[in-house]
Amino acid sequence: MSGTAAIPRAAVRAQCEESIPCPICAAPGHRSFESCFVEVHQCENAQCAHLFAIGVGAQHGVMHALGADFEESAYAERNERLVAFWQDRRFVSGNSKLLDVGAGTGHLARSLRTRLPAIDIHCVEESDLLRERLERDGFAVSKSLDSMPPGHSFHAVLLIEVIEHVDDPVDFLARLKGHLEPDGRIFLTTPCGELRNGSRTTNAYDTPEHIQFFTERSLQTAVENAGYRGIACEYIEALYPRGAGAGRGGPFRRIATRIAKPLLATLQGPRHLTGFIEP
Repeated sequence: MSGTAAIPRAAVRAQCEESIPCPICAAPGHRSFESCFVEVHQCENAQCAHLFAIGVGAQHGVMHALGADFEESAYAERNERLVAFWQDRRFVSGNSKLLDVGAGTGHLARSLRTRLPAIDIHCVEESDLLRERLERDGFAVSKSLDSMPPGHSFHAVLLIEVIEHVDDPVDFLARLKGHLEPDGRIFLTTPCGELRNGSRTTNAYDTPEHIQFFTERSLQTAVENAGYRGIACEYIEALYPRGAGAGRGGPFRRIATRIAKPLLATLQGPRHLTGFIEP
């Protein structure tokens, strides 16, 4: 949950009437709707159309203690496939230096270390409780990008479900570029705030700490404004856990599901924006 007191609703309502600059492209943004947890403005620039929370306090996006044991079991099989996918894409190898931003409980960092024992992993985690857990597991951990030891650069950076929690995504991505090796890449995932057909029935609004709700266009704009060439978004099956019911219906149903999901992403736009950022 948020580490700060909520802003009074009267102050939020007053902000709703104001034109507030988009945090991605600085074009005017006006109130769009009220989600379960926050008031949401949308950028008026059609080439961006970013959605963002207003009336939230500093550090609103920080998540704290999570169910570490639950995450370990829920994502163990997924993490195996995901690390194998990264190896196939030459994103990580046994001698990589990897930065895991928003490492959380560390279940993914531990999976990487199990499969690639020689990998050099540095974690960034703002939550004091989660940072203590990572340190107990033997990881080098910093509270923020700014508190990292000077001169650290990495071949691979993970931004998995992080950018939607950040106050200033463009500045954050720009500062992160300073920690990349010349041939380094960033792997980013974030829930999509609005599909191509205008639908907002995604899980972007299901978490209290989410304050940025990206469209395909606004994510591309953020990446480019931060000084990168762009992001190649794609449907990545390895990202998604195969739950207890994944085997039901036999092999034909599983094949049909794997075909249907990327097809829907092509037609409606992805419900999750995922891919590699090129420096």
